Amino acid sequence: MSSWSQRSFPTSMLGSLFPRCTTLRSLHQLHAQLIINGVHLSTIFASKLANTYFCFSSSYPARKVFDQIPVKNSHSWNTMLSGYLKTNNLFELLHLYKFARAENHQPDSFALVFAIRACTGLSLLKQGLSVHLEAIRAGLESRDYVAPALISMYVESGCLLDAEKVFNIVSAENCSVWNLLLQGYSRASMDVHVFDLFNRMRRCGLEVDPCSALYFARACGNSGAGKEGRAIHGLSIKKNFLEFGSNVYLQTALIDMYKKSGFIDFACKLFDEMPLKDVVVFGAMITGLAHCGKAYESLCVFRNMLGEEIMPNKIIFASVLLACSHLGALQQGKSVHGFMVRNGIELDVVTYSALLDMYAKCGSIRFAYIVFSEMPEKNVYTWSAMIGAYGMHGLCSEAIALFDRMKSENCAPNHVTFVSVLAACSHSGRVQEGRQFFRSMVKDHKITPTNEHYSCMVDLLGRAGLVDEAKAMVEAMPGEPSASVWGALLGACRMHKHIELAARVADKLSVLEPNQPGAHVLLCNVYAAAEMWAMVKKTREAMTERGIRKTAGFSTIEVDRRVYIFNAMDRLEGCHKERITEILSVVSSQMKELGYTPDLSFVCSS
Repeated sequence: MSSWSQRSFPTSMLGSLFPRCTTLRSLHQLHAQLIINGVHLSTIFASKLANTYFCFSSSYPARKVFDQIPVKNSHSWNTMLSGYLKTNNLFELLHLYKFARAENHQPDSFALVFAIRACTGLSLLKQGLSVHLEAIRAGLESRDYVAPALISMYVESGCLLDAEKVFNIVSAENCSVWNLLLQGYSRASMDVHVFDLFNRMRRCGLEVDPCSALYFARACGNSGAGKEGRAIHGLSIKKNFLEFGSNVYLQTALIDMYKKSGFIDFACKLFDEMPLKDVVVFGAMITGLAHCGKAYESLCVFRNMLGEEIMPNKIIFASVLLACSHLGALQQGKSVHGFMVRNGIELDVVTYSALLDMYAKCGSIRFAYIVFSEMPEKNVYTWSAMIGAYGMHGLCSEAIALFDRMKSENCAPNHVTFVSVLAACSHSGRVQEGRQFFRSMVKDHKITPTNEHYSCMVDLLGRAGLVDEAKAMVEAMPGEPSASVWGALLGACRMHKHIELAARVADKLSVLEPNQPGAHVLLCNVYAAAEMWAMVKKTREAMTERGIRKTAGFSTIEVDRRVYIFNAMDRLEGCHKERITEILSVVSSQMKELGYTPDLSFVCSS
């Protein structure tokens, strides 16, 4: 190799030496041999030489070789365009393409594809439209390579109507264009279009491949279409798309689909069967468990993730903190916070808000405010979260003061902020302030009240014993009250023993939430408080007939950084029973001194 420049090679052998150029130095020697033999200006040899220079990312000598070619053909032009694309010199690619057009060189399918891909990579839609027009004039728009490139360009630019127009002129047998349009619809969350296109694909007799299965599974997840999602899962198994757990993207989409469709057990099963798991898969599982009420299981998956030495991302941390807040696991939450600090995780608004919420719900309002104070940037949602945290702890004065401070720092409150403020007034029984805030929201801030705002107001009035005013507010609502509004009114009826109204409100709730036990349970409590045992029995029988069962509640307690979960049906054994009974007696005495007589009949029976 080192003596190529001193040796003479016949022209017939020079072509066979290109694959043997393993270094740039050996290529320079071959280049010298081409000059010695006088073939360096040959279109064939010069194109090969330029292509080989591109293989070593040497675009400058490749261009010099190309410029010396006296007669350039389509192959030589395309060699240069392809080389610029491979080396990501997209501006040079477009410059050369324009130069070719100026030289009256008619582009073929390959040249058009290279130019379109460059426009896509540089997000130059205007130039891409020009190339598209040239493809139309040349009659190449619907060619197998050109059409997918055009659709990809329009999909990346978000111009799905233009992508559809190209799609409609392409042969139905070109599977790549179907997947490109499915990808565009999926990115834009146009799930109905994904369903329609996927069904058209099946009707045309085209085989579903892993890509189309992936986009369909994502659409099923976004739409909560569990039945269709299970079907695509079954088809993926049948076609071996999931064999050996190699298709992580499809498996993650299926897990996400199951969790969003309410089939969390199926998601867990698929997750457990995966031999290889990355941060995205762990994130999907942790987030799904945290948001569907399985906080303890979410923390277990998080620990397994750390055990496999996979570093969590910010979304995972936010979900783990949510799980801690659901469990009231303050020490666990602090440990997660410490882990983030030790590993230099850069906190953003989402993670700061998750930390604030965790500390507030775990009972540490002081730490919640410290997190709030440390935020480098506060938006309307972080202000609202801190106001809500104060309200949750019955600190209405602090919540109102923070609301005033928020406005003084030129952060305009939104509908979420007023939900937090009204909830704070409700928890503290500040009826007059609540009315003022409700009026100010409409009059001063031009915010139309939602069902959440009405729920807060009904709860506020109901807690204060103003049940008739709460009822009048519900009846005067411009839209149909939601289940949360009727639930707040039913709670007020239970608290103040408005039996007839409670029955009517429960009927309303039963229509809105026919399979939920909440309305029936509250109505039972209303009848029980009035000692109307026959009605209690009748209501329970109605629940049994409709197959409605009360969901067992549970409590959690954290001792020595370990979370214990128990419910009312758990039996107390040994010394724990005596100790808990003793503490319960002390707490009951203290409650009675404050004027509240607890109903311990159910607790004692357990």
